[in-house]
Amino acid sequence: MLALNLLYELTHPNAVYSVAFSSDGKMLASASLDNTIKLWDNSTGEEKARLRGHGDGVCGVAFSPDNMTLISASLDRSIRFWDVASGTLQTTLSAHQDYLGCMAVSADGTMLATGGYDKEVLLWDVSGRTNTMVLKGHTDAIYGVAFSPDNQQLASCGNDDSLRLWDCKSAQQQQTFRGHTGAVQGVAFSPDGQTLASAGSDQTIQLWNVASGKLDRTLRGHKGLVKCVTFVSDGRLLASGGSDMTIRLWEADTGKQRTMVVGHSNTVYCVAFAPAGDKLASASFDRTIKLWDLEKSS
Repeated sequence: MLALNLLYELTHPNAVYSVAFSSDGKMLASASLDNTIKLWDNSTGEEKARLRGHGDGVCGVAFSPDNMTLISASLDRSIRFWDVASGTLQTTLSAHQDYLGCMAVSADGTMLATGGYDKEVLLWDVSGRTNTMVLKGHTDAIYGVAFSPDNQQLASCGNDDSLRLWDCKSAQQQQTFRGHTGAVQGVAFSPDGQTLASAGSDQTIQLWNVASGKLDRTLRGHKGLVKCVTFVSDGRLLASGGSDMTIRLWEADTGKQRTMVVGHSNTVYCVAFAPAGDKLASASFDRTIKLWDLEKSS
């Protein structure tokens, strides 16, 4: 059996859009429509810092691999780089011609991707803090981006009902995956890079074979749009969240639902596993982040 046991409930004054763990699992960052980012101690649930500077809701957040820098993206069309230790703002970059809706950092920390309502995906060099490529192909707003574990490919999804795969070096589109009937809300690579998971407005999660482009499996259970999906570090489990206010855990190889909790009182916008795979964080429009202990029993 699998169980999600609530450890802490953390709050913002407004909806929480995104959460991310530090690579050592000690900290959690949360991004909110209250225009702030909060840093939390995972062992105590204590708020350690509050980062202010964005002029609109913060839609994405990620730590650098060394946990020294925090990167945030906002509806104010800016990307900001923060010093984690001091909480000071280092750099602000302007991005996109319309709302900036999502972001991802590559596993090696060298690249940043942002997706906008302007239908474009932008690739950024993190060390130089410059825009290096523009990926064009989507015909509507982009809701999700994810790098492959080997940093060679980027997946994007959005309101044009498609999931697209890009080469990070050439900026060429490699594949288009179409299976959802409605917007694709979120995307994640499996740790081995062989599977793409997509979260759909059609209440399903779809698992795609990256090499062949074929749909391997469709996961059904959510009673509303699925907003987010993510893999645990060993690749055996997926977590998902959506407008039915539930968090669900699934077996990646069989598609079987292992557990479900009604964890929030509004849409679950983001789910993230701790690097060790022993905890899960969920962020919701109910203004809370919940930190869960993942309990496995035979």
